[in-house]
Parts: sequence; structure tokens; C-alpha cells
Amino acid sequence: MEPAAKMYGNLVRISRDAEEGKDVSGEKTTVAGALDVMVKWFCVLFGNQFKPDDIYDHYPADRLMHDIALALMAVQTQMTEVLDTFPTIPATQEAEEILRQTEEPTMAVEENPPA
Repeated sequence: MEPAAKMYGNLVRISRDAEEGKDVSGEKTTVAGALDVMVKWFCVLFGNQFKPDDIYDHYPADRLMHDIALALMAVQTQMTEVLDTFPTIPATQEAEEILRQTEEPTMAVEENPPA
């Protein structure tokens, strides 16, 4: 787990430095290299049920970094039950689904309808 967590930390630091206008051109860690390490760890975490190429070819790109970060945190905090549903659903999509369900009227079925 340490290599993946270290790479994630490096990416966060580099992103923060770039946002602050610092020169990051001399960084040895590349996004592609860090992602490769994290994806390999992600595969190991799930018992090599899939290969890195499967992740790159089929995993929703907009969820990949989020889900890897979530998996890292879940393992570190020993709360791995959150790993039961991957890929995760974006919070906005989940909220829209909840709103849709509350707005749709449900039909009550009478057990003993009048004759």
C-alpha cells in the first residue's frame, strides 16, 4: 500500500504547488507514472480480479482517481466495507437519484379494496 499512498501524496503535493504557481517542471513524479503505481495497487487490493489494462480500458475515467483515493483511505482507516460498490456514483448523480425518488409519487396498494 505504501507505494500507492506515496504516489497519491506526491500528486496532491504537485497539484497544490502548481496551483500556487510554483515551478513543478523539475518533478521526477509524472502523473502517468503515479497513476500506473496506484492502478497496480488497486488491482492487487481487489485480488487481481482484473489487470491494469482492464482498468484503463473499462473503468469510468471520471471516477478512477476518486475511487483510488477512497480505497486508500478505506484501507488506512480499516473501513473497507465501503469497497463493496465500485465504481462509485458521483455525489451529484446520487443526489439527483434521491431527489427523483422523493418526487415520484408512490401508489399505495390497499390490502382489502372495497367490493
